[in-house]
Amino acid sequence: MSSIETVDNISSADVLRPAGNYIVSSFSTNGSGTGAVFMVIINPVGAASVAVKSKGSNYAENNTITIADSELGNGGGASLTFSVNEVS
Repeated sequence: MSSIETVDNISSADVLRPAGNYIVSSFSTNGSGTGAVFMVIINPVGAASVAVKSKGSNYAENNTITIADSELGNGGGASLTFSVNEVS
């Protein structure tokens, strides 16, 4: 099944990311997984926390997920990246 349980290695803060809560289903991955949805919370200094809202399927541990700035308020910040830490 290979559904995402947890993530880690969230990229560094970027002050150009607008603070807010974002539900993200559009992203790229270096693996073959599909269907995941993430809740991304950006704090006032541009640091992100990521929670798995929908686990998707066919992911593998250490896949890298990349979320474009356009999905996170389009403030001109760097893309957000993180790793799949655990699958079930």
